[in-house]
This record gives sequence, structure tokens and C-alpha cells, in this order.
Amino acid sequence: MENNKHHVSIIVCHYSKVDDFGEIKARGQKSRSEMLKMTLDSLAQNTNYPAEIIMVDNGGNPDDSDYLVDMTRKGIINTYIRNKDNMYFGFAWNQAARLATGDYLCFTCNDLFFKENWLKTTIEPLLKYPEKKLIATPIITPDKDNDKYMRGKLDEYRLNSMAGSNCMLMSRATYTEMGELSTNRVASYLWYAKMKLWGYLMVATPENMAEHLAHAGGVNFKADIKVVKKLLNGEIIDYSTTTWKR
Repeated sequence: MENNKHHVSIIVCHYSKVDDFGEIKARGQKSRSEMLKMTLDSLAQNTNYPAEIIMVDNGGNPDDSDYLVDMTRKGIINTYIRNKDNMYFGFAWNQAARLATGDYLCFTCNDLFFKENWLKTTIEPLLKYPEKKLIATPIITPDKDNDKYMRGKLDEYRLNSMAGSNCMLMSRATYTEMGELSTNRVASYLWYAKMKLWGYLMVATPENMAEHLAHAGGVNFKADIKVVKKLLNGEIIDYSTTTWKR
């Protein structure tokens, strides 16, 4: 690792099936298992900035778990966590953050293809403007790439109020200040509401440095869904509640 660089903990959440909340499966030509391999391969090949990869496997496909264990043995994955049940991504991201060693944390999922130089480019405004309240992302998905969410530019970087729900990069200090994500099934949406309340803004690369492999599916925000799981230590995780307060 170069002495003049911070390093990043890249935290990836994987689940291979339609989730427990009855949501619409993302449509596309590839399965979640295929997208997982594309995501991990692109991270391994195109991350030219000091980083560790932490993979949280929420199960769903034993073959995927075997693949991820093999990638851990090969050193592609630095830390591998496997949950018996699908604990959903808010819980999984928090779980991995507790084990992360990086000065910066990148939270992402199993359906992005990361392009060459993506991390070096994405982290630049966070390093250049540490005094600003910024969370960075390598991608603005089409549904967020419109005037409603655009907030001008910072140098050549794009400011956007809602981009990056499937990949967001922040300093450890920012994560510590904001606290852990909610376990709610719409954890990223709640994170964005909190982010804006606290005066943070998303800063995206001048052009997309990642490709979203899944599309046209996901969370129905109006659905009244109750999912509760019990951990081995007796802790109850309720995915229909929020856990943060200002």
C-alpha cells in the first residue's frame, strides 16, 4: 500500500434469490449468481486503489457460497461472512463495517460491473474536499439522472440528491457520525432521508464508472410487510422498523 493513500473497505452484500419481502425480482438476462461473479471479477480486475473486499453472503444458493469460499482462499476476498438466513443488506452492511479496517467504507451489492479506475476516480472529491459533507458514488442510475435530483457540479463531478443507493463511498468518520443503517427493508431509502436531513450530498463521478446489471424491479414502498428474525443470541431483528433518530 502506498504511504500517501488511505485504503478502502469494499463491502458487498450477496443474496441469490428473490428476497423474503415478496418484492419484484429484478429483470435482466443474468441470474443473481451470474451477476455476483461479474461484480467480484470487475472489483478484482479494475480496483487500482488500496482496498480490501469484505463479502457478506446471505445465502440462497450453496454453489454461490462454495464459489465465494474459493475466492476467499485465493485471496480475492479478504473477509468472508456467511449468514444462515437472509439478513438483508442493511444488517449485512453494518455487520461487515464492524470488521472493516479501511479509512473509507464502500457499501455495494451483487449487481454492479465496476469499470477501470472506478475507485480511484470515485474517492477523489472526498480526499480533495474533506471539509464538505459528501458521500460519493461511481454511478447515477437512469431513474436518478434527471433535473429533479441534480444539484449542479463540484469541479467536473456531478452532485445528485438520490444517486448511489446501490454503491456509496464515505469516510469512516461519516459512517461513525451517521451511525449504522436501519435494518428496515428500505434501509438505503431511509439512509438517504437521514443523509439529506444532516446536510450531506451525493457526489458522482463525471461519467458512470460502474454499470448496473439488474433493472426494473425491487422495493414496493407502499407494501405493508412484516418480517422478523431471531438470531442465535436471542436478538430479534425487525425489518419493518427504523432504528435511527436525530
